[in-house]
Amino acid sequence: MMTVRFAYSVSGVVKFLSHLDVLKLFNRALMRAALPVAYSEGFNPHPRISFGPPRGVGIEGRCEWGDIVLKEDMAPEEFCRRLNDALPKGVRMLEARELALPAKALMAVINLTSYEAVLPQDDVLLAEAAANLAAFQQAEKVEIVRHHPKKGDKTVDLKSGIRSVELQGNLLLLDIPFTEGGSAKPLEVLEYLIPAGVDYQTARTGLYVLDAAGNALRP
Repeated sequence: MMTVRFAYSVSGVVKFLSHLDVLKLFNRALMRAALPVAYSEGFNPHPRISFGPPRGVGIEGRCEWGDIVLKEDMAPEEFCRRLNDALPKGVRMLEARELALPAKALMAVINLTSYEAVLPQDDVLLAEAAANLAAFQQAEKVEIVRHHPKKGDKTVDLKSGIRSVELQGNLLLLDIPFTEGGSAKPLEVLEYLIPAGVDYQTARTGLYVLDAAGNALRP
C-alpha cells in the first residue's frame, strides 16, 4: 500500500466541470489506466481518492492537488504517465510523490489559494482597473451584499477576506486565505475591481499551506 500526492492542471472546456464531475472523470480514468487503486469498504466501494478545495466552475486550475491510495507500490513517474494516457484533453498530470504517513488530508492543510485574471491589453481599461485597485487598497472596508435564496442576504467585507491583490501589467493577481469566518470569493473581488463588461480569463494558479511565519508552501 502507498499513498500518492499528485498535482494536475485543468484547462479548456474541462474548466466548466464541477468538483464532483472532475472526481467522476478521475474515477473513469483510473479504471482505463488499470492502476492498482485501493477501494473503500462497505456496500458501495469507491476509489480512495480525495482532492483539495473545490475549484470554481469556469476557472482554470494551473496546479490542483489530490491524494490517492494504491494497493501496490508504483513509481510516481509511472503513475503520472499511465494516468495521463487515460485522462481527456484538458486534464494533465504534472507531478506525483509518495506521501509519508501519517499525513493530514489536503482539505485540512491547504489554507491559501492564488488566482490570476488576464485582462485585455487596453490602456484605458488598465488605467481604470488600476484606479479601482488603488481605491480598494485605500478603503478601510469594501462591503458587498451576497444574496442567497434560502439564507437571505449577507454583508461581506471583501478587503478583510483577501491576503493580497496587485496589478502587474494586464495581470490581476489575487491571494485568498481560507478562514474560519469564511473566505472571500475570487470572482466577487475581480468583479469589483475589473470594469463592467470586460471579458477576462481567470485561473487558480496554486494551492498552498501558509505556515506560522507567513511562508506559502506546496502541500
